[in-house]
Amino acid sequence: MIEPVRTVEIKSKASGEILELGAAPATRCNVARCWSASTHVPAHRFDQAVAQSKAAQAKLVNARGQLERGEKLLTNAWINQADYDQLVLNVATAESEVVTAKVAVENARIALDDTEVRAPSDGTILSKRVERGQVISSPTMDVGGGTLLMTMAELDQVQVRARVDETDIASWRRAWRRHQRGVVSRQALRRTIAKIEPQAIVEQNVTLFPVLISLPNEERLLRPGMNVEASFDVARREKRTDGGP
Repeated sequence: MIEPVRTVEIKSKASGEILELGAAPATRCNVARCWSASTHVPAHRFDQAVAQSKAAQAKLVNARGQLERGEKLLTNAWINQADYDQLVLNVATAESEVVTAKVAVENARIALDDTEVRAPSDGTILSKRVERGQVISSPTMDVGGGTLLMTMAELDQVQVRARVDETDIASWRRAWRRHQRGVVSRQALRRTIAKIEPQAIVEQNVTLFPVLISLPNEERLLRPGMNVEASFDVARREKRTDGGP
């Protein structure tokens, strides 16, 4: 059977209602492609964090101005040391609030960016699990792993998963080490055996070992799930031309 070399599950880091999800199965996507998968709440929280940051900056400017005037008043003995110390404390508190506000803005920006779901790599969408208007959960907030939006795979290179009887696996391994070739009948191509998996499977009381064969697929004519018949040369004897056996 034809299968992708690597399949990627796409989920949203943000929870909420899907606002836009234009991707469809068989669509090619690149890393710049994104889908909106959240409500307007993160945008509102970001605006609020920015406003609070500006207020903290203004408070710091005011506290520093009061401290500057307090230094002159202390020099002329218009205020006592306790009042001046309070002005110093006000500046320190305002500086702390500015730092806190900056962190809040950055966290809100990250949360807003997380509402855009981007393809992790170039590839083809194999399946889509959700639709516009559906409410999804984030894997960072949901112990169940979050909502699966879609699955993607790069189909420029695929692999065939064949199964070999356990009685033949020893000769298979020797052939593999000698870099023998597998023949895939769908395209009559000779391709390299990529891997013999170590874990056997049992079907109808027969023990089989999965064998993976790598296939190029630049035109993407081979699709995941296609059935393929494969035959393999594990030994070969050249015909002699001198009349010998």
